[in-house]
Amino acid sequence: MNKLVSLLVVSLLLLFSCNQKTQEKLQTEEAMITYNKNAKIVHALFDALEDEDLEAIATFFEEEVKFNPPAFGGKVANKQEVLESYNRFLKIMNNIKANDRDFYPTVDSKFVPDGGVRIYTTWTADIAGKPIGFEGIKAYEVFKFSENNKIIEVDEYMDMTGMINKINELITE
Repeated sequence: MNKLVSLLVVSLLLLFSCNQKTQEKLQTEEAMITYNKNAKIVHALFDALEDEDLEAIATFFEEEVKFNPPAFGGKVANKQEVLESYNRFLKIMNNIKANDRDFYPTVDSKFVPDGGVRIYTTWTADIAGKPIGFEGIKAYEVFKFSENNKIIEVDEYMDMTGMINKINELITE
């Protein structure tokens, strides 16, 4: 009888321990919920850019946002400067599209998701009625969020010089 009770206790302990989630797993699940919510925000931001809706664009950023531009020697922009930059682009570009949006979570130093969003996309647009290029401009962007699910930091990587040269070429034709 003691062996049966012992076997039953060991079986229950084993079953119980197998069902326990580790702290890391719980943290990952929570971060993925936050990531999914934040990825929807980035989708909505890109949709607002496509709709050329500067008022909607402004709602996605915290007042203290830090926008790290892709330009060599580019100055970190605050919210007002980000909106001014977007406004300049919206004035010269039409039919803006963020194509092939591939989203991934950002991770901390232990490679555990932390709620941020990384995206690879290809931007296309028309300038002076002409497309920027057949392939578009490939970009990699990293978004970090505040506790309010507003964008607090952006790191953007793309061939900015190539884009500016193409814009100048199209404008002068």
